[in-house]
Amino acid sequence: MVWIERVTVEGGVLDGFEEEFHPRLNVLIGGRGTGKSSVIELIRFCLGAATHSKAAAKDAAEHALGVLGDGRVTLTIRDDEHRTQISRTALQDVPDVDGQLLASPFVFSQSEIESIGLQASSRLQLIDGFLSYSGSDAEARSAVSRVSSVTAEIRALLNEIDDITEKTADLPSLQLQLNALTAERASLSSDHGEIDLLRQTLEEVTPSLASAHVRHEAIARSADKISDWVERLESNLERRPTIEAWPSQVGTPDELADLRLVEQNAVAQVQTGLEELRKVARALHQRKGAAASLRAGLENRAREIRVKMEERQKGTSALERRIVDATQHVSVLSSLIDLRQDRQDRLKELEQQRSSLLSKLDDIRQARTVRRQEVVSRLNAELGPNVRLTLLPFAQQQEYISALAGALRGSGLRYMELADRIAEAFSPTEIAILSERRDLTEVSTALGISLDRALRLCDALRSSSGSDLFSTVVEDDVAIELLDGTDFKGIDFLSMGQRCTTILPIILRHMERMIVLDQPEDHLDNAFVVNTLVRAIASRSENAQTIVATHNPNIPVIGNADRVYQLDSDGSNCFVRVRGELTSPPVVTAISTIMEGGRDAFQRRADFYSGTSVNVFG
Repeated sequence: MVWIERVTVEGGVLDGFEEEFHPRLNVLIGGRGTGKSSVIELIRFCLGAATHSKAAAKDAAEHALGVLGDGRVTLTIRDDEHRTQISRTALQDVPDVDGQLLASPFVFSQSEIESIGLQASSRLQLIDGFLSYSGSDAEARSAVSRVSSVTAEIRALLNEIDDITEKTADLPSLQLQLNALTAERASLSSDHGEIDLLRQTLEEVTPSLASAHVRHEAIARSADKISDWVERLESNLERRPTIEAWPSQVGTPDELADLRLVEQNAVAQVQTGLEELRKVARALHQRKGAAASLRAGLENRAREIRVKMEERQKGTSALERRIVDATQHVSVLSSLIDLRQDRQDRLKELEQQRSSLLSKLDDIRQARTVRRQEVVSRLNAELGPNVRLTLLPFAQQQEYISALAGALRGSGLRYMELADRIAEAFSPTEIAILSERRDLTEVSTALGISLDRALRLCDALRSSSGSDLFSTVVEDDVAIELLDGTDFKGIDFLSMGQRCTTILPIILRHMERMIVLDQPEDHLDNAFVVNTLVRAIASRSENAQTIVATHNPNIPVIGNADRVYQLDSDGSNCFVRVRGELTSPPVVTAISTIMEGGRDAFQRRADFYSGTSVNVFG
């Protein structure tokens, strides 16, 4: 069992607030503007507890920061074995944690209780709160990261393959041209022995020249890529973060000395490896220069032969030059064909890796859907027949449609209309893979668009923004309904009070998790508060802590609160005026005065309900 043991506030509206909380039911009471909601929002802020909508997150943060000012809030959380202190100021993005991280509570403001059922993501978050942490969650995050990395390499290979394909498109016609030039030379050389001898020498040089040209290009590509990569590594190493010097104000020996030594050794190893890479880069450039020199020498030799041939036959020299140029061009393009095959082999390898990762992700998500269905079935058994939940697998498509629209924006296509159609026809990974493969027939047939539009769509989704589709999740949704008379009504069609009547029992089925509620009774009739809300709060008190801010006396009294705190305000600061057990006289007085309107008003109501008084004002 985990509970909030103490809350301390230094500075701000609640300056001096320092209270211990009971492991079971704690109730905050007080008039309007006395700081009850502020205490709850400071608890949420200090722990970084999740909100259930973007609007709620903004409101909660603004409320907490406004109350805290330049102060600090500190919470002590404990379980049966550990005690953890968590502290945070308005300037901190994350809190300071001294001790073992323990489970954070569920915190619900009144506005969240009212609106949580209206947003698909919030409904799903409500169900996911019942799921225990699974190692598969970390596996999924790791797999998504690896998919993104592999996809980036795949997209780079696709671009390189496209570039090579474009460059080698003229290879067949160039080969035909070279064959024609060779045939023309044969027809001119039958009676020219000396020219034939020179030509023979040139033919012997030409393969070496072509080989030297290809050799230089291959070495140059590697030299340029490695040099560029080494420069980026050097830049990243220069900008590396370091472990800060240990502050003398702490008054203890350097607690990071061991890690600093490990970091220094690691950096030294990286620098050693970087120096080896510099040697590789320098060696490549040396070999690039040697290859260039060899090529230049062979070009000079071929030029000398052509000059001699030109002296003897002007036309033959021009022909030979064209043959040499064509031969070199064909050789270079042929080497690119081999390079393309190498890239295609690597592409297949990466696609297999990604396919395996995507299959693993799909299994994890399917298993999570099964776990969610188990939660929904259990809640239906516990809350039915008044409340009914239905899990809708893979029904939240808005994130998917937004990702599609973002990738297609600027493509010249009607992307919003097209995004909806794509989402209906394909999963995110299916359309991403089809686009990579440029499977125009499948895409055009499924979407009912022309091949030209399908090509533009595929090209748009092959961009870097289209890569996000592989990490886009089509989440489950949860339909929540309330039995109204003889019919079930969806939560979108319920009144505010009915929504609270539906959502609160679900929240309170968390029997082993801390729950912090702000005025859950708003919009609820007293019958529901007594018969359902208070019973649910009381039933979980033996297993989990509950902290409730309320104006309804039934919650502390019938709920048998273990600790009651009356908050008050002097106009500038809020503070606890009364604290204690439910039956202590100061607490009884506080409840009867603030929540019942005083003992006289309570007695008049009692007389009215018992029938002994006809006019409560008489």
